[in-house]
Amino acid sequence: MGKWKTIAGVLLVLILGALTGSLGTEWFLKSRHPLFKQDPEQRVAFIMQRLSDRLDLSAAQRPAIETVVRRMDEELQRHLDQQRLEMRRILDSYAAVIKPMLSPEQQEKLAAFRQELEARRKNRRPPPEP
Repeated sequence: MGKWKTIAGVLLVLILGALTGSLGTEWFLKSRHPLFKQDPEQRVAFIMQRLSDRLDLSAAQRPAIETVVRRMDEELQRHLDQQRLEMRRILDSYAAVIKPMLSPEQQEKLAAFRQELEARRKNRRPPPEP
């Protein structure tokens, strides 16, 4: 039984480390860089400012390029939402594998920890549609 507890513990540490690192990185980027802001208008304005500065865009070029940048932003957001759903599916599947290896008390702690992470995630951004 000790061997399985060790394996479960190592897997749990790896999964929780990945979750913590992912959430920490996302929080850091969103709080520090305008490209990672939730508001699409801020992202588009930031990208347009960079393009205008670097490419010396004329007034006639800006509206057409802004339209393309908006479409790009929308497509990137859809892609990120799909990635988040896939990551959640993977994490759920591995948690289901680990759960039988844990004692009932550990299972409760794991469930509480996952609920805590889910509550934090819900406070950050609305969940993507499945």
